[in-house]
Order: sequence, then C-alpha cells, then structure tokens
Amino acid sequence: MIDVRVLKKLCPTYSFLHLDTIDSTNEYLKSRLDLFEKTIVIAEGQTQGKGRNGRSFYSPKGCGIYMSLLIKPQNDPNTIFDLTGITALSALKAIQTVYGITPSIKWLNDLMVQDQKIAGILCESLFFGNQMKAMILGIGINVHSFKKPLDIASIAASIEDFVPIKKPRSILIAKFLHSFDDYLAAPDKALEDYRKHLAYVNQKVYIHQQGQTRSGIVRGIDDHFHLLIENSQGQSESLVSAEISIRP
Repeated sequence: MIDVRVLKKLCPTYSFLHLDTIDSTNEYLKSRLDLFEKTIVIAEGQTQGKGRNGRSFYSPKGCGIYMSLLIKPQNDPNTIFDLTGITALSALKAIQTVYGITPSIKWLNDLMVQDQKIAGILCESLFFGNQMKAMILGIGINVHSFKKPLDIASIAASIEDFVPIKKPRSILIAKFLHSFDDYLAAPDKALEDYRKHLAYVNQKVYIHQQGQTRSGIVRGIDDHFHLLIENSQGQSESLVSAEISIRP
C-alpha cells in the first residue's frame, strides 16, 4: 500500500487522493476539474488504465504507480509537449535516484530498459472553447515484478525485473515530484537532460503517422520537445504528432 502520509510530509505543496481500484486516474480527474491545481490522484490498481493512441496500460493492483496530476497552465500550445517531456524526464530521474538504473526515453513519453517499456506518460489537454482549462498528467510506472499477459510479455517490464531490491512506491513518487518541481523551474536544464537520455539518437527508426509508416534517423529534439529526424531524402523534419519504433 502506498503510504500517503509520507507523501504529504515530503511533498507538502501537493494534495493527494488515494484510491483503491478505479477505471483510470486520468478519467477520474476529468470529472473533478473543480479540484485545486497540483491535486494528485493515486490508485492501487486500474481496470482501464490509459496509454497513447487509445491503447491500455496494464495496471495490476499493488504492483506499480498509477497516478494523475492536475495542472492548470497558461494557454500555450507548446505546454503539452513541454510538460509531457518534463514528466517523462522526472520519472526517469526518480527511478535513477531510487534504484540506481537509468532508463532511456523513447520519444515522447515511454521509459525503456533493454528495449522493454517500464513506464509511460499520457498528458491530456482539456479545453473550454479555445481556452485550455486544464492538463492532466498521467504517469504509469511498473515497479514490482508481476505476471504479464501474453500480449505485453515481450515488450513490458518492471523496474524490479532489473534491480533485485524493493523500495516503497511512496518514495519513488516523492522523488518524481521533487524532480518535476526542479525541472519546471529550470526548463533549459530539462531540455539538456532529456537530450542526454533520448533513445535511438543517430539510429534508424520507423515513424508511424496518420496510418502510414516511413523511416528516418533520429537527430534530437527541438526546444519544445518535438522530435528532430532526418528523412529518407536527407531533409530535416520536426515531428509534433507521431509514434516511433525500431521495428517496421
């Protein structure tokens, strides 16, 4: 069980709602936009955890961190990319600090160890007319080892599959929030560190976009975490919405 008392002590600027098993922490916050900014919903398990592009995030009870953070930012179209990148980087730094392993970041929002996914970030923007009303930062981290369904057995892993020690999930959450606050205050440092941990730099990847697949070479990110690639014609592109993989 995640110890919320520890979180309240270590992260006093945040508010915490701790639930047992719900459908999705992101969906819960969508129905509670009246809550104060920096409210965090944490679930012990999810029955309909959300991933990118309509995928699910398998969330067995007591095995991971399944939480969503409510932010009410300025109406800036780059905010979703900046905050998604900072959230992924903050999760990486927390894992690195607590467990001593350093994942890589598969753009924009997956944390990988040995080409297996251990964490994913899903940031959703909510608008009232043309004005951004809120952002929900969803964080899913596989912490304790668990029996994986066949459809994800070859691509998903947990932190403790690679590190034979157990740590309280509350400590990992606290380290994440400390890193998140630090990077929000130092966006240039966030860009610098994200670039250091970006996966597949100078490697060929496959870009899946609008039902089509093409190849390119990863060259880095721009100042708003958009992916820079070199396409098959040798031209530079900045990707805003796409998914990449090392397999066709």
